[in-house]
Amino acid sequence: MQALEQRRAALLEKQAEIKERAMKFEKFVEENEVKRQRALKKYQQEKKENELREEEKSKLYEELEQFQIRHQQLKGRVDKYKIYEKYMMKILDLLPEAYSEYGSDSLVMPIIRRHETLSITQQDLLQRLTSLAEELRQGRCNLDSLKLEHSTNRLMSNKELSELRTQWDQIRETNKQMEMTLYNHHDQSRNQIEEIGCLLLAVKNIAQQCHLQHYGPLHEMDSLTMMDMIKMDMSRLVSTKEAISAEEESEAENYQDICHQFGFIRRVKGDGNCFYRALCFTLVESVLHNESAIQKFRDKLLRSHQVLLTAGFDEKAFKDLLNTFNSVLEQLETDTSEETLLSLFNDQATSDSMVQYLRLLTSAHLQSNSDFFQHFVEAPNLKVYCTQEVEAMAMECDHVEILALAEELDVSLCIISVEGSDGHLTYHIIPEGSQPSLYLLYKTSHYDILYKQREHWK
Repeated sequence: MQALEQRRAALLEKQAEIKERAMKFEKFVEENEVKRQRALKKYQQEKKENELREEEKSKLYEELEQFQIRHQQLKGRVDKYKIYEKYMMKILDLLPEAYSEYGSDSLVMPIIRRHETLSITQQDLLQRLTSLAEELRQGRCNLDSLKLEHSTNRLMSNKELSELRTQWDQIRETNKQMEMTLYNHHDQSRNQIEEIGCLLLAVKNIAQQCHLQHYGPLHEMDSLTMMDMIKMDMSRLVSTKEAISAEEESEAENYQDICHQFGFIRRVKGDGNCFYRALCFTLVESVLHNESAIQKFRDKLLRSHQVLLTAGFDEKAFKDLLNTFNSVLEQLETDTSEETLLSLFNDQATSDSMVQYLRLLTSAHLQSNSDFFQHFVEAPNLKVYCTQEVEAMAMECDHVEILALAEELDVSLCIISVEGSDGHLTYHIIPEGSQPSLYLLYKTSHYDILYKQREHWK
């Protein structure tokens, strides 16, 4: 009996061991089934992705063919409109200076910007087509090699006939050239006379628009003197103060209000920096004969150093600009003459350094107050807007930049805007409700400096 009990106990133990192995095997089978399902799902997903890639690849091939056709069409259009481009460039060269200064920006600049946008798009498309075009080019090269070999064999067989034809063509061409030489000589002389006449007329018209008094009466000048005067006028960034002319006064009935309130105007070069240059000049000019005011302005510039650092600007990027600004103020403390002021602001490097510093200061104020100003820009974000539209030279400013710079410099200014064909005047006081001390004239996307007659201003 004891042996049976032992045998029974051994069998039970073995049975338990077999059950445990069976459970482990079932668990192993379940795990393998999960892995198999996961691998099958991954295979189906990858298969579906491959199908999508194939469809996308087919679409890209179709787009490539369409882009190639479009490229050929655009190339044809460019060649076609080359004639009109040359014609328009000649027309622009003959336009008077005044029209170029006041009337062309609003018409030409949008076209130029649109052209730049299309050029960037074209470059992007060309880059996408380059890799595929290279393969096409290699195939065409092989085909061209076969064609060249065939053409060479054909040319060798026709060599003697071609030589005889060439000699005959040369004799005929020589005869034609002799006839055309005589005709062209007469025609060129007439065209040269017409071109010289047009050129002299254009020089005289431009000279009338930019007449400088110290050159003497216009009717006593020769053409070379007029051209020298035009060159001198074009190189000036800020002009001398001049009375508002009767011609400007009669442009529109509402425009006569300017002459009642303002007696003088100072022209600023329209290079995209006109607002910053005009504000900088009139601000420095306003403190020129006041030692406490100029010292206060210098202290404000020193504090702006920390403003730029707080906004994240590298000190190396603006240190030289700030030093130039301070150097100008130091010179003006010792010499307050208008000639010195004009000389400093008409020096391209010095004037541009001050303009660049004001642009960086405007950008710093915008970014430091981003919670308020970010709602007034259309760029992806305020940082991109400041980099592309504010800090870059020759970029025209908008109302948001004017407000930011006025707040940063703590100045109050009035911008008189000439709007519409009837010359309607609109007064913008920045900040609103303040008493302005500086006055700018805004007309056709350009800013000039105005000097008011105090007895007429209310």
